[in-house]
Formats: sequence, C-alpha cells, structure tokens
Amino acid sequence: MTTVRLMFALQELDIILDRVQDERAKAKDELNNGDLVKQLESELERDTELLQETELQQRATQLEAETQKERSESLNSQLYGGEITNPRDLENLEREAATVKQLAEQHENALLEISVQIEEAQNRKAELENKLTEARAAWKIRQAELQASIKELTAESAGFEGQRSKLTEGLDPTSLQHYESLRKSKGGLAVAKVERGLCQGCRMSLPTHQQQSVRSGRKTVLCSSCGRILFLS
Repeated sequence: MTTVRLMFALQELDIILDRVQDERAKAKDELNNGDLVKQLESELERDTELLQETELQQRATQLEAETQKERSESLNSQLYGGEITNPRDLENLEREAATVKQLAEQHENALLEISVQIEEAQNRKAELENKLTEARAAWKIRQAELQASIKELTAESAGFEGQRSKLTEGLDPTSLQHYESLRKSKGGLAVAKVERGLCQGCRMSLPTHQQQSVRSGRKTVLCSSCGRILFLS
C-alpha cells in the first residue's frame, strides 16, 4: 500500500474515531452536568429562600400592625374616656390617634399584599417540586442510557485506536507528522481525493501536470490551492 493510500485510509479511520470520541465526550458532559435537574434545584432553592424571607416579613408586619392597632385603641380610649378635657391636649391626642390609625391601616394593606405574594410563592414552589420530581425520575433513566452509551463508545473507540496504531506503523515518522499537521490545520481533512480533475478538499481545478503526478503515484503531491495531500483512488 502506498504512503498516500495509507494516509487516506488513516484519515477515513480518524474521521470515524473523531465522531465516536465526540459522541462519548458529549455523553460524559451530559452525564456530569444534568442541566435540567440542577437548574430546577437551583430555582427551588432560590424560591424557598424568597418564601422564607417573605414569611419573615409577614410576621414582622403582623406584629407591627397589632402594635399599631393596640396603640390606636388605647388612644381612642383616652380620647373618648372623658379623662382629658384640655382642648389643646385633646387636639394633640386626635392628631396622634389619626396618625396611628393611618399606620395601622397601611400595615393591614401591606399584610394583604404579602399574603398574596406568599400564596403565589407557595404555588410556584409546589409546581417546581413537581417538576423536579419528574425531572429526577427522567434523569435516572437517562443516566442509565448515558452510562451504557459511554461504555459502548469507549469499547468502540479502543477498537478503532488499535486499528489506527497498526496503520501508523506503515508510515514513516516524517509522513505521519506531515499528515497530523495538515489534519490539524485543515479541519480534519489532510488528504483530499481527486475527482474529474478537481481537488475535493477545496473544489479547485488542478493543473494538468499535478494530475499526472498524482496518477503516477510515485511521490506525495500537494494541492496547489489548499495544500492538502492529493489522492486518486
């Protein structure tokens, strides 16, 4: 088998090997990440913290509302109890009672808004918990599929790597290094077929003398346009 034919066979094998290794890498990445489950867990954790903060806010607002309500009742008792008769004191007391009553109403309104927020947060949390339960069940199945796929792809990759080692034994170090360098710089395609006078790597027409050199098969010929090794099957 000529050097160019060996390199073309090696390239065909490398293309398959690259695909297998790429599929294995993607499977490993998916197995290690579990994006949907982690995303839902993160959302649930965040929403749970927000719910707890809102519930703390509710308790603080409830306590303040009760304090203002008690204060309002106390002021009304003083205002209408008949113990204070001085007009100025009564006027000051009325203003204070009005202010306290307004604060009490504001806190009551705030409590209503917070109650709505808590209900919405609880519903959202319950929905996320259901989604997370479903996602975990689906992920368990997917994990088994990925593990089986990785095992199969690993074995397949090992087989192709064994074939590759045998092929590279037939190439001298300089030719192999040239092939590897071109493959890296040319997007995985170091050797290009010649069909109908065209380099199939860049689709450019080859000069007649280059076509004749490729046909002779006596030496390695590079495409004058893209620099790939030319191969005529």
